[in-house]
Amino acid sequence: MSKSSITRRTFIAGTAVAGALAGPALKTLASTRFGGYPDLAAANGANAANNTRIAIEAIGGMGQFVSEGQIVNILPNAQGAHPGSSTNPDIVKAVAEMCKEAGAKEVRWLTWLPERVWERTRLKANQEGSGTVIVMASPDNEDDWKALDVPHGMVLKQIKVMKALFECDVFINMPIVKDHAGSRFTGSLKNYMGTSFPGDNRTFHPTFEGEDVVHMEKCIADLNTVVLPPDLIVMDAMEILTTNGPFGPGEIAKPQKVVVGTDRVAIDSFGATLLGLTGPEVTMIQKAHEHGLGEIDLNKLEIKEIQVS
Repeated sequence: MSKSSITRRTFIAGTAVAGALAGPALKTLASTRFGGYPDLAAANGANAANNTRIAIEAIGGMGQFVSEGQIVNILPNAQGAHPGSSTNPDIVKAVAEMCKEAGAKEVRWLTWLPERVWERTRLKANQEGSGTVIVMASPDNEDDWKALDVPHGMVLKQIKVMKALFECDVFINMPIVKDHAGSRFTGSLKNYMGTSFPGDNRTFHPTFEGEDVVHMEKCIADLNTVVLPPDLIVMDAMEILTTNGPFGPGEIAKPQKVVVGTDRVAIDSFGATLLGLTGPEVTMIQKAHEHGLGEIDLNKLEIKEIQVS
């Protein structure tokens, strides 16, 4: 599958759904990335698992991304039990189930966080019941990490990334939209910090103030130039922190959406709108776009919004 971004006019179609997609396709331009499917799909409804399945089906189904016998890595965001701080466990479980249904040999959850972090969310319980495995990179084990040069980095010159990220056939990034103390937004681009060495991550944002915020966001954009690009992004926007992110507790909004696509910049630009921002207003999104990692202008994308009844 091509990792390149697609730029087309916006297509937003509200479609009533009751357990399955219904209604005619309204777009007039074919998507070369998905063979006629939209660039982004956002399913809106109260049931996170249903939203996940419907949104993925709207861009062609999991079979577009996962084939028989493949190993799939997934990267949820697990940062605590406060509402809106971690990827919804029902979304993660639905994705794992869909991968298995598509024939995946193994579905692996990547993390360097200690198991106690997973245990204080429902993610751990859902992982154990989904037939998947956790692959944990230890910050104390050099063999778990790969040092990468960052030849096009604005500020980063080298970064260590967990080796396990690259040891798969398919990679699915699973962020949650939420506020961030520094950048005001975190999504798919920043979720890759869950694959980079925690000691390196600490150098990204020492104080969260002034130019440090710009430095942090440039680091994140640079990191995204050398990590494994996502084959699929499944973004949780069911219940999100609008203040005091990324850990909470804070004020909560409930967009009740699951958003899917393959373009990190595009999906973060869409996610930013849920916090009242635009892609160009978030430095990491703008810098990732300047790196050529994706499309920042939502008017150039086909976006299908689906109302789930």
